[in-house]
Amino acid sequence: MYDIIIVGGGPAGLAAAIHSSVFGLHTLLLEEDKTAGGIATRARGVTNYPGFRNKISGLKLMEKMVYQAEKDGAELHTSKEVVNLSLKRKEKVVETKREKYECKALILATGDGMKGIGMKWETWLGAGVAYCAECSAPFLKGKDIIVVGNVKEAVDEALRLTTTARSVRLVNHANMIDIDEQMKEQLEKRKVSLIEDFMGKEIKGKPPSKQLVLRHVSSSANKTLRADIIFVVGGVKPFVSVLRNAGLKTHRQGCVIVDHLGRTNVEGVFASGGCASTVKDLIPACVGDGATVATCARLYLAYVS
Repeated sequence: MYDIIIVGGGPAGLAAAIHSSVFGLHTLLLEEDKTAGGIATRARGVTNYPGFRNKISGLKLMEKMVYQAEKDGAELHTSKEVVNLSLKRKEKVVETKREKYECKALILATGDGMKGIGMKWETWLGAGVAYCAECSAPFLKGKDIIVVGNVKEAVDEALRLTTTARSVRLVNHANMIDIDEQMKEQLEKRKVSLIEDFMGKEIKGKPPSKQLVLRHVSSSANKTLRADIIFVVGGVKPFVSVLRNAGLKTHRQGCVIVDHLGRTNVEGVFASGGCASTVKDLIPACVGDGATVATCARLYLAYVS
């Protein structure tokens, strides 16, 4: 039995582990990869993290956070993929393939719920790349947007984005979406430009203008498109099904719906960072969110549970 279990070992999860441990709470962090840190470890140079005058690599920053979390008393278990959540009772049950754990409060910090499509630099979230239209909606007005996807949800996303964006183009990645005549009529009606016979190769450039490099499916010819924001739609990760089966409400893109305190629709369950229904794409934002949610979980344990 733990006071708090945190699922996910990226910046938000590690920050939550640090703060809950400092509060004296028996804390366990479960990470499915062999090491903690998430995609933040791939950042070559982080220049906007408070307290670091010179840039630091994402890997080094995450190593420092792991060290601090363990030093403050948190247990970190890696290579632990969570396969089921039981949230109906006051004590929450978290199951991996081999173990079961119980906790009084649960914090989800699993990162974004969308799968990529294998395109180079598609993980530049917050730097002109996005996965969740609902989360980014307040910032899309008047923007030129490219949606590149390999599942039908990409068509729905493109249509939804026309309500706020200045222009929307849809790249049917390697023609993997079966777009019928009815879909084409809807796209034409909403003035969505459809690009077929190309696949996303890589994303280049710095905000506010991003470049999407496309490769023709039957030749080596490349095409480069410019946009303010590039949405990558490759379906949701398997863990989103675990969340939904446990009764947690999510957006269509897999983000867990939370309030301003990080609370989900299930009492005692919180979500922070990229998996929550707010824009948390940068490392400092995820860290701040993890700390905030850990504080809210502590108050829940003190006053509610």
